[in-house]
Amino acid sequence: GEEIHNSRIASLRDGIGLNDKFLMIRDLFDGDGDAYEEAINALDELETLDDCMIHIIENYAWNPDSEGSKFIMQLLERKLS
Repeated sequence: GEEIHNSRIASLRDGIGLNDKFLMIRDLFDGDGDAYEEAINALDELETLDDCMIHIIENYAWNPDSEGSKFIMQLLERKLS
């Protein structure tokens, strides 16, 4: 399973299972599915990890220690590194 979690993905959605989606909606977007969709679409458009970090810092007040926050950072690293 570790290899799957470290493999490169073409889009953020490729790495998000249903449980992960609900975790992020609950953890990062206070249950707002539309806000989740907007964020995933916006982050998927960006081409560097730095751009993603700037977008996150400017637009969201996520707890960096939350499960959802850690998970989305893993996804961004898998997509952009």
